[in-house]
Amino acid sequence: MSRMSPERSAALAEIIHAEMPGLPVEAHDAASGHPLCVVGFGPEEVLAATEVMLTTEVTMGARVRAFEAVWAARCEKRHGVMVNSGSSANLLLLAGLVETGHLAPGDEVLVPAVGWSTTLFPVAQVGLVPVLVDVDPTTLCLCPKSAAAARTDRTRAVFAVHLLGQAAEMAPYDDLLVLEDACGAHGATIGGRPVGAIGLGATFSFFFSHHITTMEGGIVVTDDDALADALRSLRAHGWTRERSDRKALEAASPEIDPRFLFVSPGYNLRPTEVAAAFGLVQDRRLDAWVARRRSNHADWCARLAAIPGLTVFPEAPGTTHAGFAFPMLVEGDRAGCMAALEARGIATRPVSGSNLARQPAFARVPSRTPVPLPVADAVHTRGFFVGNSHAFGPDHGARLAAALTSWSSS
Repeated sequence: MSRMSPERSAALAEIIHAEMPGLPVEAHDAASGHPLCVVGFGPEEVLAATEVMLTTEVTMGARVRAFEAVWAARCEKRHGVMVNSGSSANLLLLAGLVETGHLAPGDEVLVPAVGWSTTLFPVAQVGLVPVLVDVDPTTLCLCPKSAAAARTDRTRAVFAVHLLGQAAEMAPYDDLLVLEDACGAHGATIGGRPVGAIGLGATFSFFFSHHITTMEGGIVVTDDDALADALRSLRAHGWTRERSDRKALEAASPEIDPRFLFVSPGYNLRPTEVAAAFGLVQDRRLDAWVARRRSNHADWCARLAAIPGLTVFPEAPGTTHAGFAFPMLVEGDRAGCMAALEARGIATRPVSGSNLARQPAFARVPSRTPVPLPVADAVHTRGFFVGNSHAFGPDHGARLAAALTSWSSS
């Protein structure tokens, strides 16, 4: 509880609102450029964070538990385990699966070659074998046919990435453990269900540039009680404090002080109460913001579809696109195209890590690449994305279309 009087709290709120006019940005002016993202928080989040700081109760506690419950419910799951980043969420989920015996060292996990590095690195870091497969040419998400061709008798799981807001196809993997990396797909759906609801476990990121932010942060969601216990233990040093089976574990080791009883080879991936306070405010904004992102995605696809030498990726049937970013493939001089956009104030980036099999770090990562990766290679050499945001609109699409039309005709 805040130590401030109501009068001082009101005065503080007035100051913060005065210092943060127009935030979060709800309507960005396309004439000022096309950034990767805009500031998506404002006085309400800062006040919530300040309130936490004033209580001095800043380490993982009641607000973290509240945010975990909210996000788990959003994903139709019973458990949420918040951590300090989406990358940590991936590491924690995979470590928890090994801890609980769902997977064992040496088991193979199918992973799309196009994604973020810390989707793939943690697979190897916990002793599993990442098997890189190609992505679908219409969605840039994991390709079921490529995955089927890469399977062996050691294949136990698939870690599908809902890339840049597009939900991946999930149905063909019924006989494998299905995991979801939804770090960039908050609010996306597939078959009417939210991403995060389908797999045994799913991960999300709340980094500054994502749909909603806790500044840094992430979460794992699951319905598996044993896995949830393992995740809570592994998140915080390996101790028993948050486990539902804590009393039984303490009784089995009566000679050890239960306050410092360690039952797992854990990490320290804990979030803060400040981050959770941010998240509780941000969650209320998400649905409206995703609707705007989705509208932008559809509008931009329609505007750009006829431009020669350009490939765009419309929302897949049966899904709701969350519009995290807007990917494209170009024929010819990708660097020249990106430079032309940058010159007009339109920020660009490669499509995530592009073909991760071609990144130098993977020379030191025990992995397999048993199938051709032609689409991942195309993304690697011809792909890039521009930003999307709840604060963008048709003017951004018009600006983007004009820039790409000029580049194409030059």
